Amino acid sequence: MQQPDYIHHILAGNREGLTQMYRAIFPAIRSLVRDYGNGSEDDAKDLFQEATILVYEKAQRPDFQLTSQFSTYFIGICRNLWMSKRQKKSASEVTIPEEAKYIPDGNPEMDLLQAERGKLFHQALRQLGEDCQKVMELFFQKYSMEEIAQKMGFGSADYAKRRKGQCKDRLVDNILNTPEYRELQNL
Repeated sequence: MQQPDYIHHILAGNREGLTQMYRAIFPAIRSLVRDYGNGSEDDAKDLFQEATILVYEKAQRPDFQLTSQFSTYFIGICRNLWMSKRQKKSASEVTIPEEAKYIPDGNPEMDLLQAERGKLFHQALRQLGEDCQKVMELFFQKYSMEEIAQKMGFGSADYAKRRKGQCKDRLVDNILNTPEYRELQNL
């Protein structure tokens, strides 16, 4: 079954088409917001609207080409936006280094792949203990080992360095031992 041309509905401001899109895709967005960060119905509605505006802006570019199903593309954008909002909202969450963040490049399949990788990273990070999460957050924020040792109450920078290495190893293990990682490797 082929999906309606939601891109056309967005660009044309077709109210009926947008309502149809909302009914078809919003339940997935609501689940995303609830599952990743305990968001509200209003958060999901705001996210849906923000993603729709982003798609509108992207679709106006002459080089825009949708190479996957619209719903997959749209949900990927929503997931990335939501993860970004959650990261900014909570100081207790880890700050992701710039090179690991999802940066849309106009290729929907690559955008979705990057969003999935980001999701996998966040899931693996949340599996770490609170101590390791904090160490990794400080490391990603480019604190020195001396500063990390001081903030964490460690005895020395050498211990902070060893602890960071242990936490990083656990994070990598968490990522490598998920079925999602193996699926992403096959893409």
